[in-house]
Amino acid sequence: MTAAPLLSVRDLSVAFGTGSRQTLAVDRVSFDIAPGETVALVGESGSGKSVTALSVLKLLPYPSAHHPSGSISFKGRDLLPLSEREMRRVRGDDITIVFQEPMTSLNPLHTIETQIGEILLLHRGLTGAAARRRTLEVLTQVGIPDPETRLGSYPHQLSGGQRQRVMIAMALACEPDLIIADEPTTALDVSIQAQIMRVIRRASEAHDAAVLLISHNIGLVSQSCDRVIIMYAGTLVEELAVADLMSAASHPYTKALISAIPAIGRPRELALEQVPGEPADASAAPSGCPYHPRCPLAVARCSSEVPELLRIASGAHRVACHVVNEAPDA
Repeated sequence: MTAAPLLSVRDLSVAFGTGSRQTLAVDRVSFDIAPGETVALVGESGSGKSVTALSVLKLLPYPSAHHPSGSISFKGRDLLPLSEREMRRVRGDDITIVFQEPMTSLNPLHTIETQIGEILLLHRGLTGAAARRRTLEVLTQVGIPDPETRLGSYPHQLSGGQRQRVMIAMALACEPDLIIADEPTTALDVSIQAQIMRVIRRASEAHDAAVLLISHNIGLVSQSCDRVIIMYAGTLVEELAVADLMSAASHPYTKALISAIPAIGRPRELALEQVPGEPADASAAPSGCPYHPRCPLAVARCSSEVPELLRIASGAHRVACHVVNEAPDA
């Protein structure tokens, strides 16, 4: 019997504004995450991936943001109807988040020990020596050098990579079941990016925590995740195992993202490809498939009918594309 998903998102829509000025940022997105699984949401800026992730913790600017449809079930409990007070018990305990820019997420006026200690006090009731021991444990776990000295450090006294490790330590402090990592390596150089992803992966494995990684870096995702979900213009266009990503990706947008990965050995004129055209504007989305104005395979049907997300192979491979889903071997 297949285990119940830890997180189940069903027909989730997110809109901003009201009436004629309403903008639909996420349109009927559905996916599951199993316990201990690492899943990536990938897409260009504006694709809706961060809005989807922030919806899980209800961190959007409500009430200007709202959900015209959908549910977000965590351990069988729908999170969307919960009050702010109830969500505070979930955030930082059952579900935690690592943001992409730690300097805007860490408090510059408090030491690292104080900031991690606040989480332990709120969710575990730990103070004094017990809180200090747990803080040292998580700082050591994420690879902070000389953690005892760093307890008294302020964020500005740490490097970018160390600050991001502190953010991960804060996320791990209460041993959550789900870690949301919202582009946690964006501001870091390539070598540090790989280190941070290894830290997140090791931490999730140590506590059997699931990870929802938000990224635009499909190359990084291919090295660190179990499954990838491709989003475009607020919709889910493809989902498949990372092991199959490079060989079996089928949606034209996914293929374009893969082609844009820099590769050693390509001819100079092809050293860095780009996805043609401009991303769809959420306030003026095209009819039919949102990708059709940029798609080299588009047919007449693509401009008038929204494609369904259909399973095209055994396992988790799903694609929303008229051309792919109508192909003889699909």
